[in-house]
Amino acid sequence: MGPVQNDQTWIKHKLRNLWQDRTLRVLLISTLLILIMGSLRPDKPAGLYPDQYWALKTLWHHCANMVVAGDSRVVQGVSPSEMKKILPRHQILNYGFYGVCYSQDYLKAIEKVLNAESPQKTIILGISPHAITGSPEKMDGFRQAFEQAGTNKFLDIHLAGLVFFFEPMSFRDALYGLFPQLKKSHTFTEFFADGWVGCLVEPESKKHELRRYQKIFQQEQVSPQIQENVLHFVSRWTAAGIRVYGFRPPSCTEMLILENELSGFNEDIFTQAFEAAGGIWLEINQLAYRTFDGSHLRRDAAQQLSVDLAQKILHAENILTQGKNISHIQ
Repeated sequence: MGPVQNDQTWIKHKLRNLWQDRTLRVLLISTLLILIMGSLRPDKPAGLYPDQYWALKTLWHHCANMVVAGDSRVVQGVSPSEMKKILPRHQILNYGFYGVCYSQDYLKAIEKVLNAESPQKTIILGISPHAITGSPEKMDGFRQAFEQAGTNKFLDIHLAGLVFFFEPMSFRDALYGLFPQLKKSHTFTEFFADGWVGCLVEPESKKHELRRYQKIFQQEQVSPQIQENVLHFVSRWTAAGIRVYGFRPPSCTEMLILENELSGFNEDIFTQAFEAAGGIWLEINQLAYRTFDGSHLRRDAAQQLSVDLAQKILHAENILTQGKNISHIQ
């Protein structure tokens, strides 16, 4: 038997002995199962990882001259990159958070995202009834993001892929990963570095969101205190030379009727107060954009809304540049 055959025999012998080691065998099988489970996660998001996306948003300070704010309808409804096609000279960020409330803390944070050196700072507020409902102290996506421990933020930003891979997952999810056709609905999500979340759900359904919002507004209505928060900051910002635009994020016919009847939100009265505080109200066709759940816009509809918003803002800027006063854009 030659030297090469001796080496091969020795290697095979060592491998056989290693495989007979129960501890090592369990470790290898467990590692293999973990890798398989992690790769089977259904409906994996594209772009940034979710925790990474939220953690990075909390670090935005003095980095834009145009900030879009609001709740989930803004997060999923306004794409800064689409707006920049119409407003190329602006640095635009979407600073929306899921379930956000226009508390004083949130309004102060919006202002801090603006670049203090910018000659023309702009804030765009998406005013949905839900964002001005309840208590300013209620827990929402903004508070949750900022209450994360410093260590968790570091992990979320720098080891996001690894953390996401090892997040707990049920065997049912693994089964859906193996056989996607068994899953009744699919969510396709992409998290963008400019703050937008492009989303699509198939099949589309309005029932769940309509029931959820009906329950919310049966328990509590829009808060006069939160509305005052918004109007106070609009007045303060405009006095400081910051342009402030407001709009009502679109939904669907059923949701619009539900909100108008149950939420206690009077858009006409709020708009008048918003304009009296120095803001410019952008009139958006509430029924011109397709939602996937009756509340949030499909990705393609969000892109169209973003372009439409930018065009209205460009129109307003042209009027303001001419030295004319304006408070409402149809």
